[in-house]
Amino acid sequence: MYNILGEFCCLLIAIVFLVFIINSFYLRERRNFLFLLCNISLIFACVSDILSCYGIEYYEKCSYFFCVSTSTVYFLSLCLLPFLYCLYFYASISAVHKFSKFFHGTLFLFFGIYLFIVIANIWTGWLFSFVPGIGYVRGKLKYSTYEITFLMIIAIEIAVIRHRRSMSSRMFTVFVLYPIISAFVSLIQIFKPSWLLSGCSGTITMVLMYLAIQSDQIEIDYKSGLKTEQHLSRTLRKKLRPCTLSSISIENLGVLQETLGSTEVDKLIYNLVRSFRVNISGTLFRYGNQFLVLSAEGSISKVSEQILSSFKKYSYIPSSISGREFSFHFIGASLEIPNDAEDYDDALELLKGLMSKARKEKTCCVVRCNEAFINDFRRTKTIIKILERELNPQSTQYQVYFQPIISIEKNKFVYAEALSRLNGTELGDISPSEFIPIAENNGLIEKLGRINFEKVCEFISRNSDVVKAVSVNFSVYQMINPEIKDFVFSMIEKYKIKPENIIMEITESIFIDDFEIVRSRMEEFVKAGIIFYLDDFGTGFSNFANVIRLPFYTIKIDRSFVLMMERDEEILKLVKNLISTFKDSNLKILVEGVETERQDKLVREASVDYIQGFLYSKPLSMDSYLKLLREQK
Repeated sequence: MYNILGEFCCLLIAIVFLVFIINSFYLRERRNFLFLLCNISLIFACVSDILSCYGIEYYEKCSYFFCVSTSTVYFLSLCLLPFLYCLYFYASISAVHKFSKFFHGTLFLFFGIYLFIVIANIWTGWLFSFVPGIGYVRGKLKYSTYEITFLMIIAIEIAVIRHRRSMSSRMFTVFVLYPIISAFVSLIQIFKPSWLLSGCSGTITMVLMYLAIQSDQIEIDYKSGLKTEQHLSRTLRKKLRPCTLSSISIENLGVLQETLGSTEVDKLIYNLVRSFRVNISGTLFRYGNQFLVLSAEGSISKVSEQILSSFKKYSYIPSSISGREFSFHFIGASLEIPNDAEDYDDALELLKGLMSKARKEKTCCVVRCNEAFINDFRRTKTIIKILERELNPQSTQYQVYFQPIISIEKNKFVYAEALSRLNGTELGDISPSEFIPIAENNGLIEKLGRINFEKVCEFISRNSDVVKAVSVNFSVYQMINPEIKDFVFSMIEKYKIKPENIIMEITESIFIDDFEIVRSRMEEFVKAGIIFYLDDFGTGFSNFANVIRLPFYTIKIDRSFVLMMERDEEILKLVKNLISTFKDSNLKILVEGVETERQDKLVREASVDYIQGFLYSKPLSMDSYLKLLREQK
């Protein structure tokens, strides 16, 4: 009697693993697909073992074909599982090198020999046979399964030792333990043949591999064999300072992958990492598409020289696919982490800013952090804190200023544009050209727009006797937000103002990617009585067809056109024709940035409707703007 309990438990575990793998692994990736095949092979081995033992024990009741076929499949599975484990192993050590041809050739040779023995057994009985009246009889090559498996295990161990530096410590441990587990289970099987344990070694290895994979996905990048940012985070917090943190980014990696293919690029990355290990003193990490180097040397100059030295060897890459040569385009950045550093996130933010600086300067360079850059970084962090603190309706430091807009027809100020200001902070007055990009880059621009709009609505409500309408800039983030309509009308209702009191300004770039969404939103607002200005016409990518398809009331001509009109007669004619075309489409024209008498004369001759600029008024505080309107009235 055979004891199938162990094999049955292994089968259940393998089925559970199959469900997890299918649901959580990206199977188009070769490594993950091989892991799936290992799991399927394990199920295959367990089922065939159980069926084979049933045929052996009840051979008199079963057909000869059933007994022979199930046992044949069982012997095939005994070598198929270690064969697939070996393939999976080699796919797990990232890049393919010269040794891989020898390794795979040896592996397929062993498997081919064993496959021949299994198939030939049908006629020769080398492994087993079924004799009438006796039943199952072992053949003279009955131990070939163990021998071939043992040879495969030797091949794995040689590869493990040869490529131990390319593997994570967890995967290295799994493949070192695999032969020990297999040998232990085989010994039990030899001394206790009634216990079915063929799937046990495979199941234990599968569990260990799965746990190692899940851990490595967090802390190990298997393509390069480097530790990831999560491990760097822990290392930096424990490592003695001072030290140097450097970042290296291959800028044309996407182009190389499209041209050469991901497999070829993986080889190049593997060789590049080997060059890093040889030339750069420090611990290497993979951070997205970048490589990070943590060095205790504390010398930016030395690390920068080492990075440049690593790339010299791979300046040009010969491709075995196309026969052409390609070059790595890289940028790098280095900064020193002082002894009193505490914030790991700040270090990465500094590196990110340095990498942006390197991209603006040129490719194939390493920029170094200096005192001026750190001061700018600290200033930016302070501005972020100020914005987070002051972006609320009660803030006195975040203020709304108003730049008046004059009507040519009425010869008086009729509207004003609401402009954001940060005044009286611990950094003094902060220019919008500085804090608005910071708000955009740190997810605060939509909140800024909401607070700006609420302050404008409150201002109109308190001064409805003289303030008829104010134009408010709306960012792309606000316009594509599904909640924008509810927000705008809730503010109008809260402060008891009319939709006609609001002018919404949007720039050309807003409707490039989301044209239909923005148009439908605009039409809803226009139906309620809100009008729209197109801001900074001529600086973006819109065309005349798009402009007239949207329900704009006024087109704002950018100041750059005013400057060109002064210098070039042909530009002046072009702008006049453009204004005439817009007016034929029942659009009003507002020119901004008028600062001199000559500019004023030119735009008036062009028959514009409204003018905005320093010649008439600079942006005014709420009180100053109200005083201007009351004096005018």
